Amino acid sequence: MLADKPARFLIVGNMAWALFLSAGASAESPWRDPHPQRLDGFVEGREFLYNGASFINRFSYRQLSDVPAPGEDGLSGTGGSISGDELYLETNLQKTLYFDDDRYGIIARVQRREDFDGRFDRQLLGVVRRFGSDWQAVFSADVSGDKGEVDFQYEATWHPDESRTLRLALIQVDRLYNNKGNSDNKYQRTPVTLFAHYQQQLASGLGWDLAVNYSPHAQYEDHGNDLYIRGDQLRIAGSVRVDVTNGWQAGLSFKMESTGREFRALTSGDSARRDIFDREMHSFTLSVRSGAASEMHGGVHYLALDEQGWFGSNLASSGFHKREEVLLFAGMTLARSASSWWEPTLSIGAIDVDRQLEQQPWENRRDDEWLARLTLPWRYVVNQQSGAILTLNPTLDLDSLKFGGGNIQLHWPF
Repeated sequence: MLADKPARFLIVGNMAWALFLSAGASAESPWRDPHPQRLDGFVEGREFLYNGASFINRFSYRQLSDVPAPGEDGLSGTGGSISGDELYLETNLQKTLYFDDDRYGIIARVQRREDFDGRFDRQLLGVVRRFGSDWQAVFSADVSGDKGEVDFQYEATWHPDESRTLRLALIQVDRLYNNKGNSDNKYQRTPVTLFAHYQQQLASGLGWDLAVNYSPHAQYEDHGNDLYIRGDQLRIAGSVRVDVTNGWQAGLSFKMESTGREFRALTSGDSARRDIFDREMHSFTLSVRSGAASEMHGGVHYLALDEQGWFGSNLASSGFHKREEVLLFAGMTLARSASSWWEPTLSIGAIDVDRQLEQQPWENRRDDEWLARLTLPWRYVVNQQSGAILTLNPTLDLDSLKFGGGNIQLHWPF
């Protein structure tokens, strides 16, 4: 792995030190929205495999606008091709409609996302209540035709001024599963997720935020497969941003996930099956951005992912997946007009992947390579009043001199 390559880390370490006061972060809504521990996630697991370019592709398609922010009304989304048969897709739509009294209202959210446990959708519908000018409460549900699969979500948001926001949430996943579900399986302990996100912008130009998403142990009995599953998960994301002299902004963003699972047979006996699964992921991005008309940006992005054990029924294999990636990126704004501009960005990265699957040895891989990608996002303001921006983002894989796929983004605050 990269840890065995001191020269490579020395280069990255020097750059990281030089940029330590210089990173900005996008909203990254999957990490700053309540994220439930899903049944299909901790029982079935991820249904697809990552290749060497999977994460440089996703980094290339990251959302380029911070608005609409998580929890705010609007439409945001990014989608693009990452292989011959795969799309990376993240969409978020939220709309709140208030009654005549301007206190009560109806809220609807539609989300399509992916995480390390696979792809998933959420469609929340609920009621909202304002309490004065600072507080707002929401009760919503991800409703299914199968009553046992209904999730309940309770939220409270404190927003006293434009500089501070606190958002709290509690999610009860599959709350009625044991009593209303169309299955002989059952939970011994239904999943619950606790979420908190605080953000603040100071007059000095310093801004920061921290999001914590914790799902304590859920316990599930799969009688059809004679299997007991126990799982928990912790996800943390945060950022620090600071205005530097002469129109430059700098900061640091980070993400981490810790996931643990246990699989064992419901029946007793010395030969009963018992497997575990552990995932540790952490990443950080250090970047710098100028505020001039010919805006420049650059930085370093680091990702480490370590998965070991039984990957779930979708991949149906034990093994391990370890990867470390270091990406250096730099770009600038070109041909800026009142309603459009280009943001070409070059990313060069060292990718180190080691994957071994015991039941699927043909999927084993050992990659240690350099990748280079040029993204050419053209950004166009499609609605001046709201600030809605459409982004068309073709990419080129410079390491193989071929088209790297296309990406479309839309950010439309309501």
